[in-house]
Amino acid sequence: MKWTTANLKHPNYTAKHELFVGTHTGSFKHLLPAAEQNPHTQSNLSDISALDKESRVTTLAFGNEAQTEILLGRAKNVAELNSLGIGGGISTRRVNFTGAPIVGLARYNNNLIAGIGNGQIQSLSLDAVDEEEEEQEKEPLIINTGDHMDHLRQCSSATHIVATGGKARQNNLKVYDLSADGKQIFSSKNLPNDYLQLEVPVWDSDIGFVDGPNVLATCSRHGYVRLYDTRKQRRPVSHFASEEHGMSFAALVARGNYIYTGTTMGVLKAFDTRRMKTHVHTYKGFTGGISDLHLDETGKYLCSASLDRYVRVHEADSTVLLYQCYVKSKATKVLIRQLPEELRKESSDDENEGEQEVKTRSQKKRALKTTPLDTEYEDMFDQMPTVGDSDDEAVEKQTPVATKRKAPKQTQKTKKKKQ
Repeated sequence: MKWTTANLKHPNYTAKHELFVGTHTGSFKHLLPAAEQNPHTQSNLSDISALDKESRVTTLAFGNEAQTEILLGRAKNVAELNSLGIGGGISTRRVNFTGAPIVGLARYNNNLIAGIGNGQIQSLSLDAVDEEEEEQEKEPLIINTGDHMDHLRQCSSATHIVATGGKARQNNLKVYDLSADGKQIFSSKNLPNDYLQLEVPVWDSDIGFVDGPNVLATCSRHGYVRLYDTRKQRRPVSHFASEEHGMSFAALVARGNYIYTGTTMGVLKAFDTRRMKTHVHTYKGFTGGISDLHLDETGKYLCSASLDRYVRVHEADSTVLLYQCYVKSKATKVLIRQLPEELRKESSDDENEGEQEVKTRSQKKRALKTTPLDTEYEDMFDQMPTVGDSDDEAVEKQTPVATKRKAPKQTQKTKKKKQ
């Protein structure tokens, strides 16, 4: 599909998906690409009037395996737990932490774990659901990882494992076990010094688990992608280093043998973990930096949020752009999930009602066009004389006189030519 800035949906995009988008202004939006009539309609799930400058959405994640709970973190010390209802409704609960901004959220054993930008991992119990006053008095458990943190990621297959990463060597990739009171079980080691015996700069901007808690992938603002295996060694087992100037990776998601990375210049690439020397896919259509990536349950559809105010869905294998929607503000985080069966029935019912309305309108128009004419009424108008015409004029109109057309006068030049 050609590059365009308009809202579009590929005719082959038949998967039933719904998207949740967090923006730079703090709004939390819901998109429904599965709708056939209006696939680009947007609905706000948060109160827009209560947003301020510090309401920017900094993290977005699912809170359970059923994907019925969404954890939302902002640039301030407030986290939101959004429970998705069966009929499409949503209920929000807010939890306060002692630090900001929140760069990662996870849920483990009725505890809410938050990664703070100052390098702390804070854990807060959610036992008292209705007692808001007691929640404010509670102090979270704190685990110090360093002095800076860019992202916190939870392993989907082993929920007690979380990984953190940040800027500088002391904030490199670390893995913690929440079941062992936050014990650190892995800390990465940097590559050897370069040919000038200078330290290789480290900045782990995003982290992803590759189908298990033992294999992890990181990307950096310094232009590298590294793959770690906690069972083998502390240094990366394979890595990719970009020689292009300005190649700064900001977002990463991994599944199977592929790692998908997005840069601040609007370039989305896929790497094969079995051969990390170069990329294997490039996804087009971006005009701004990529802020977040997310894969669906099947791994076939890659969803991306970009600072050009668009949310896109690509097919992971063929790199075809399937869906694109303008969300009116800079998209910072995005989630994609399969549409529940109950909502599918409701959307199909609404579409059937719309089709019936269109059919009834077309039938009415046809009925108006095919109404029989009254012959007596039409004959009466035909027999009426035209107002303002006399009898002589009427006769002249009925019998027009044929007039001969005079030949044009011949000039001297034309006469000479004839001679």
